[in-house]
Amino acid sequence: GDAVMAVFGAPFPQADHADQALATAQAMHARQAELNGRWAVAGLPAFRLGIGLSTGEVAAALLGSEERLEYTVIGDTVNLAQRLQQWAGPGQIVLSEPTWAALRTSVKADRLPPAQVKGRHAPVGAYRIAAAPADGG
Repeated sequence: GDAVMAVFGAPFPQADHADQALATAQAMHARQAELNGRWAVAGLPAFRLGIGLSTGEVAAALLGSEERLEYTVIGDTVNLAQRLQQWAGPGQIVLSEPTWAALRTSVKADRLPPAQVKGRHAPVGAYRIAAAPADGG
C-alpha cells in the first residue's frame, strides 16, 4: 500500500512519544519537499504527503509465520491514526486530542471541529498543523 506506520513508546514506554512522533512527521515533510524540488527539476510531478498521529493503548506483538514475522501494533489507536491521515492535506499533520495533550512542546495548530470517523460512535476531535509553504499545501 501507500502507508507507513511508525510507533513511538512501544515496546518500551517513552515519555516524549508525542514530541518524537511530531518531530519525525515534520522531518518527513521537510525531506519530501526536498525530493519534490529534485523531481520538479526532472519534470516529475510532486508527491504529496499527509500524516495522522494518534496516541493511546495498542496491542503490540510479533505477528506472522515462520516465513514472515514482524513487530506490529493493532487496535483502535492505530485505526484512528489512519482516519486522521485521511483528514490531512498535502504537507499537513493531523493529531488526535490525546496526542495534542501529550505534547511537551508548544506548536501552532488549528483545532478541527469534532467529526465522525468510521469505527467510532462519538465524534473525534483533532488538531491540524498547516502545511509549510515549501509543501505547497
